[in-house]
Amino acid sequence: VKAGTKLLVGGKRTGAFMEPMILEDAPFDTDTRKEEIFSPVILLYSYKSALKEAVMEANSTHYGLQAGVFMCDLNKAFYAFEHIEAGGVCLNDLPSMCVDSQPYGGIKDSGIQREDVKYARDDMLETKVLVMCNVGNTSYF
Repeated sequence: VKAGTKLLVGGKRTGAFMEPMILEDAPFDTDTRKEEIFSPVILLYSYKSALKEAVMEANSTHYGLQAGVFMCDLNKAFYAFEHIEAGGVCLNDLPSMCVDSQPYGGIKDSGIQREDVKYARDDMLETKVLVMCNVGNTSYF
C-alpha cells in the first residue's frame, strides 16, 4: 500500500492472522506483484485496450501456478488459455478452484509436476521395463 497499491477490502492483522484482502493496481516492481503470495490475497488489474498486453503482464513473472480470467468473450478466453504461461487457467472463477480429477500444478518456478489421483499413484510406483530377447531359445536353462 505504501508503494501505491489500493487496498480495497481487508488486510487487518490480528496476531498471526491476516484478513483476506483485495488489492488493486499493485506496482509491477513490488514483491506483491513479483513473488508468489501464500495468503488470502487477490490482485486486480484492469486492461481496457488490449488483452495481449494483459497476457504479457501476467507472463512477466517467473512463476506460473494458476491464473483466473474473467470475461464473456470465448475467443478471448481461448486466447488467454493458449498464451498465459501457467499450469491452469480458470475462466470466470478463482484460480484456486480445483476438481479432484483435474491435474493441478504450475510451470516455471511454480513447480514441475501435477497433483491428482493419477499423478499421486504414479509418484508411488516404480516403473520397471522388461526387454525380451531370444524368448524361443531354451538353451539358457
